[in-house]
Amino acid sequence: MRELRQFVEVANQRSISRAAKKLNISQPALSRAIRQLEDSYGVPLFNRTGAGVELSVYGSALYSRAVRILPALDEAKEEIEHLQGRAKAVIRIATGDLWGLVILPGIIKAFSRTHPGVVVHVEIADDGTRFEGMRHGVYDLVFGTLSYKYEAVMQVEFETLVRQATYIYCDKDHHLAKAAAVTLDDLLRQRWISPGYGDDEGPGQLERQTRDFAVRVDSMLQALLIMQGSPLVMAASSGFEKLFDRFGIKPVMFEDHGRVQESGAIYFPRAIEKSPVRDFLRLVRGSMPLLELPEFSLTESA
Repeated sequence: MRELRQFVEVANQRSISRAAKKLNISQPALSRAIRQLEDSYGVPLFNRTGAGVELSVYGSALYSRAVRILPALDEAKEEIEHLQGRAKAVIRIATGDLWGLVILPGIIKAFSRTHPGVVVHVEIADDGTRFEGMRHGVYDLVFGTLSYKYEAVMQVEFETLVRQATYIYCDKDHHLAKAAAVTLDDLLRQRWISPGYGDDEGPGQLERQTRDFAVRVDSMLQALLIMQGSPLVMAASSGFEKLFDRFGIKPVMFEDHGRVQESGAIYFPRAIEKSPVRDFLRLVRGSMPLLELPEFSLTESA
């Protein structure tokens, strides 16, 4: 499992030297670990470039699964510790990709430092799974947009914490990334990635337009890996801009971003009767003004 974590860090950093520094090990030791992992699979996991390393087709296949397996193993360890009485409490959270990949990781790290005895379980799930889980008491907190489903059948609280627009994204070398302005017709001629939600999702004039969906995925990480170096485009939250930029994915200059969506915390009032849940939500509120997400109008912390 250690080698798999090292592999993921090298993939994230796109550099063995940077990954070694972050992992606090020597570069030769990390290079040996990667070679051993490649030998065990019998294929090259990275392509070496002048600027560092990039995932090979085999490495991309391993990476997309490793980023799911490792959190699941961490959760299993935490659950065992909880059952042994070594953890005082568990907070169960369900989110969409934006909250799970961009907003919450830093907040969870900060919370773990001040609440070492609390286990935080985070599941990135679609809206239907989040809704059913909250209805059946699986989750203490849900982060995302408030679907009409919640309001129709459950007395839940919703706190607006961020507001987001929808951007169109493509690889940095795509011709649309270099265009000063892009029209609706330009976009309708493209092939699209559908990142796990309805195909009618899209900003402004694109909403409910018939588009050519070449790929359908069930996670934003999969979409991100597929989009690198490809001619495909995708609609996603403006909040992903900084994360995507690290992978060479750029927003298209399409002016109609559609309506602004509110996103935040969804919970039953009884959930915050639990002290750890209340503390976590307070930290989330207080962290909002510290975030720098494009097209987000942040509320004042409570």
